[in-house]
Amino acid sequence: MASDHQFSVVDYVVFVGMLLISAGIGVYHACAGGKQKSTREFLMADKSMQFLPVAISVLASFFSASTLLGTPAEIYQFGTMYWISVFSAVMAPLTGAFLFGPLFYKLKVVSVFEYLELRFHSKTVRLFGAFVFLLRATLGMGIVLYGPSTALSAVTEIPVWVIIVCVGAVCTFYTTMGGMKAVIWTDVFQTLVMIAGMLAVFIQGCINSGGIAEIWRISDRGGRISFFDFDPDPHIRHSFWTLIVGIYFVWLPPYTVDQQMVQRFASTKSLKHARWALLLNIPGMFIIITLCSVTGLALYAHYADCDPLKNKDISNPNQLLPYFVLDILGHLQGLPGLFVSSLFSGALSSVSSMLNSLAAVTWEDFLKLKYSHLPDEKAAIITKGLVFIYGCLGVGVAFLVKELGGTVLQASLTFNGAAGAPLVGLFILGACFTSANWLGAFVGGMFGLGFGMWLSIGAYLTKPLDFRLPTSTDGCNITSNMSSLMMSSTTTVSVMSTYSPSDPNKLESLEKLYGLSYLWFSALGVLSTVIIGLIVSLITGYTKSEDVEERLQLRICHRFLSCFNKDKHNLKYQVNGSNTDLREDNIDGKINKNKETFTKL
Repeated sequence: MASDHQFSVVDYVVFVGMLLISAGIGVYHACAGGKQKSTREFLMADKSMQFLPVAISVLASFFSASTLLGTPAEIYQFGTMYWISVFSAVMAPLTGAFLFGPLFYKLKVVSVFEYLELRFHSKTVRLFGAFVFLLRATLGMGIVLYGPSTALSAVTEIPVWVIIVCVGAVCTFYTTMGGMKAVIWTDVFQTLVMIAGMLAVFIQGCINSGGIAEIWRISDRGGRISFFDFDPDPHIRHSFWTLIVGIYFVWLPPYTVDQQMVQRFASTKSLKHARWALLLNIPGMFIIITLCSVTGLALYAHYADCDPLKNKDISNPNQLLPYFVLDILGHLQGLPGLFVSSLFSGALSSVSSMLNSLAAVTWEDFLKLKYSHLPDEKAAIITKGLVFIYGCLGVGVAFLVKELGGTVLQASLTFNGAAGAPLVGLFILGACFTSANWLGAFVGGMFGLGFGMWLSIGAYLTKPLDFRLPTSTDGCNITSNMSSLMMSSTTTVSVMSTYSPSDPNKLESLEKLYGLSYLWFSALGVLSTVIIGLIVSLITGYTKSEDVEERLQLRICHRFLSCFNKDKHNLKYQVNGSNTDLREDNIDGKINKNKETFTKL
């Protein structure tokens, strides 16, 4: 990277200031209120939060630096089609707000996996679900920490490992000190920084390129403006079907059964506040995805004739946006620092949420089973220690992620979809199908996890199809000697490759499976978990509907299934204080005839 693309002293001050403010919020909440001496306060914010800060916190947790870095790079390389995913993504908060969220809130669970034991009467299923979450969140921390760290190292002289350690340490510190309240209020601050940074980049990009209309014209000329592809081929990386159906399943885990969401949902004053916290994520998701997408168009318009990737100015797509920022904002001291702060704000908010949730699940689902006799103050100390341990582990995982390469957006969506899918499948089995038993849930969950991870690893090890759109280096400043010109001409055009069933070199059966769009992995994981779970339940002896409490079922599923339940005509009623069996369709007639009082049990 060119030497003039570097941070100034003011930029460093802005960046360090953001870290100090985040740490300060943690210190404040460590000293305020109950001083985080109880697990209720440390893990649940004492159930005292208003809906607005919780809404912002949920949004910040699930829109990390992976989104801020990956979405503009996605638009730059593949075009605007990804943007239409916003219409499917916003359906996930609706599902959480009206279906799963109220179910967990009324049960008053600290760990969402308590539900699995209540529903299936099995600690095995509960521990399996908790283990999958621990695996998913721990590896997720590595992805979230690595993305902005490599971006900052590209524009500074600071090594990646130093950035990972420093940011991980700050995040672990304020989460350990301030608990859930610190996590939520730092998320609010960091979200403001995120939006301010992205707005500054987009506005300056528009100014440099001659306005939005000119950006659109250049992008259209470069083939970036494309919103609809109705090709049903599942191997197409992004089509209308993958972005509407596939993305919904990708966003379903975080907004319905994810421990991070459930903890925030439960930290509010009432169910009404909790529901509004999720509903406000709908406009929030739309704003952030749209802002990142149009920033990607501004990024392409600026480098339409000189791709920094092909020109070897940067080494990977994750560095596109930081390089662009220093190109257009480098002369305005402080603004590059604001932008990088926005990236790390996204990382900090996501990692802090994961740390708190990891501590909650480890205590509630594993340690508490053996140490339930401990007083609550000692339990709070243990959960703080767990946050510290997981913080160190997350930093270590970030170094492993560093070796994987690829774009952070696709890596994040692929892994979260594969690991989150069996969890969604487990809760669907429990809340929607009364016939599912514990063995079916366990086997279905194991199959869904194995199938999803197998697909993800196979897709990673298989040479992917190249769907990148053409870019050019014709406008770059290159030396005039003939060899340099010849070298540049060989890297000017990149041809988009697509899979077509009519190609002579067809993929083998296994490669075809690995070649599926990464957005289908989550949907396949959910469906396979549910189908296998129901089949095993049927073979091993399904659960009777009357053995499943109504409070453990989704209301809409309970009402739907009751229409087909033959036992509905043989409900128990109390007649003048005495129990009796009575056909429901004859109640009115009996009441009118005998003038007796009937009460449903």
